[in-house]
Amino acid sequence: MDIFPELAYRITNPLFRHLRKDGRKMEIYEKAEAYWCQASQDVDGMLGGFAKLHAPDIAVSRVFLSNLKKKNLLQSTDYALDCGAGIGRVTKHLLMPMFAKVDMVDVIQDLITKSDEYIGTSEGVGEKFVEGLQNFAPPEKRYDLIWIQWVSGHLTEEDLISFFERCKEGIKPDGCIVLKDNIVGGDKTLFDDEDHSWTRTERELLKVFKDAKLEIVSKSLQTGFPHDMYPVKMYALKPAK
Repeated sequence: MDIFPELAYRITNPLFRHLRKDGRKMEIYEKAEAYWCQASQDVDGMLGGFAKLHAPDIAVSRVFLSNLKKKNLLQSTDYALDCGAGIGRVTKHLLMPMFAKVDMVDVIQDLITKSDEYIGTSEGVGEKFVEGLQNFAPPEKRYDLIWIQWVSGHLTEEDLISFFERCKEGIKPDGCIVLKDNIVGGDKTLFDDEDHSWTRTERELLKVFKDAKLEIVSKSLQTGFPHDMYPVKMYALKPAK
């Protein structure tokens, strides 16, 4: 997903309905997969050429998770799932130091394979799933945390809602889902013709959460990123009561 404003293109919400009607959705997914197949298999490639974002990204995410623990919103750190894991950047630097076991899911086989080298041998790495999130169903009641970062924009609104619903089944009764992604201001979604992803408004994300019957229990703004970048926010979600 492009994370700087000048790299994206405006679209309007009716496209989401159009995609469902004419089958273009699958074309979008296929082109997105082709883009990531060609990305370099390193941190720079996983961050779209902005490797400098890695350190502040991990540092602020770590603080966010620590605060969830302090608030008893994350009561156990036995098992986590990294969605859109790629080579395992978030798995290695954020989740493995905090969780006993981490599963990974990504649509690109080559990136999952590369994670063996990038992460190295570790008992902290669990299962590695190769599947698109539009179809992936997390194992039921396995995870204390499901982490979804910079990948939700590759799903249509309809598929994102369905994925969140499946994630609810994948977390333990006291588990938590975290979405970390770029947010665009105004009232229009942005579409990137290069990697074929959407950057949503916060209002649209709130609607997605509501439709998936999730409630926000904590949220935070990423700091330490360039000022000309889209804002990045973190949302901790639990099933709505």
